[in-house]
Amino acid sequence: MADGRLQIRLRRLTRDVRADALLIPVRAKDGRADRAELRELEPLVGERLAELCDGSRGLSEVGAIDGHLLAARHRWKRIALVSLGSAARPMPDQVRRAAGTAVQWCARHQVRHALVACDALSRRSHDGGVLAAWIEGAALGGYRYVRFKNRPNSRPPERMTLASRRATSVRLRAAVERAVCAADSVNLARDLGHDPPNVAHPEGFARRAAGLARRYGLRCRVLGERQLAERKMNALLAVGAGSVHRPRLIVIEYRGRRSRRRPIVLIGKAVTHDSGGYSIKPAASMPDMKYDKCGGTAVLAALVAAARLKLPAHVVGVIPTAENLISGHAYRNGDILRAMNGKTIEVVNTDAEGRLILADAMTYAQRTFRPAVMVDIATLTAACSVALGAHAAGLFSNDDALADALLACGRRTGDRCWRLPLWDEYRAQIEGGDADIKNSGGQPAGAITAAMFLREFVEGDVPWAHVDIAGVATTDRDDALGPRGATGFGVRLLIEYIRSHG
Repeated sequence: MADGRLQIRLRRLTRDVRADALLIPVRAKDGRADRAELRELEPLVGERLAELCDGSRGLSEVGAIDGHLLAARHRWKRIALVSLGSAARPMPDQVRRAAGTAVQWCARHQVRHALVACDALSRRSHDGGVLAAWIEGAALGGYRYVRFKNRPNSRPPERMTLASRRATSVRLRAAVERAVCAADSVNLARDLGHDPPNVAHPEGFARRAAGLARRYGLRCRVLGERQLAERKMNALLAVGAGSVHRPRLIVIEYRGRRSRRRPIVLIGKAVTHDSGGYSIKPAASMPDMKYDKCGGTAVLAALVAAARLKLPAHVVGVIPTAENLISGHAYRNGDILRAMNGKTIEVVNTDAEGRLILADAMTYAQRTFRPAVMVDIATLTAACSVALGAHAAGLFSNDDALADALLACGRRTGDRCWRLPLWDEYRAQIEGGDADIKNSGGQPAGAITAAMFLREFVEGDVPWAHVDIAGVATTDRDDALGPRGATGFGVRLLIEYIRSHG
């Protein structure tokens, strides 16, 4: 596992398959495994499973595990039953969590190679959805950020082999390939999110993006301070003015071979560290402000996935990146900025910086690429996390078809969104006093007024959506799908949108 990723492969289940542990996803009823399903596997795994696991209990909850340590004469060191719950067709999110829990069980028991007898998954997975969910959950649950660890605390399995008695179809293998790529891309976004601000400052983040672009055959252009000034991108420049690390605009382009359409443009906020500026944040909040770049990391990872999957789409990622710090050069409360589109903005809160850098990025994207649709994704407002908690992102849009498509993609991938209104009545809250608009409408409906601000920078009839991931970009506790920190939310949402609408 040289790259730190769980290596996953498919194969036929035969008697010669070897591994450190055998994992058997099972349908459980009244807390016990389905005996008939276990008996079907006995001839191939060489164990009397039904007898060995006859005393299984406590499998009622999805992800519950009944593990057995075997004697040396057995083919496996351990066998574990992994509950998928009692439903005939478990929901994909339940399967993801069961797989994530199983991988973490393997880590605790020092399993390096896990074999999954996946008949129960493939039987319920005619379109590959259930099997793909298991793969995603396993890869996400085993994620650890280890870049700066001399000694990682735990080691998840290096390999997972999914073995079935049935031959796998081309369609199933394609679903597996997409699932592996999606999980890898989420974990890439997590890595980028965790990178500390002394490494992932605007220049460092831009270098990392350019390196990924070279690796995966993407076109990449990085606009520096002089080029931003030439384009009058004064809002982006103002946010980064207080830092020695100057702002950048990263532009990454993927063009599928068969695509002749106008591009899908994805815009991701990447504030590499957000002190709040002169509207300074509390000290306790500062360490996690490296995660204010998670919109940008989601866009970058989605472009990498599009290239890996060779999707027939034309996609452009525009990532404005800056570091919002305090110094004698920093922008101030009361400043008036003229954005790239000519609108003037009164700064009433220097901690409402994300919408400023997105404003110039949106103008640049529309005037440069004439997008078919434009979607921005950002850790924009604490108000959105207050409204929706940690279970859904806020979705705003000027186009019902685009909003409906993103909502459907979120349901399929588990990156759930909830649409909030953009009614004209909210516009009054951002009406400027000495300028056209102000960059904050205050606490009431804070997520909505931030979206209203962004709507000011949509030109003509371009279909546009804004996804506020402030409440879901990070988690403050370990769970089945990974440890505390960056979640990679939005990557699977964007990949699915590109795949289905590109």
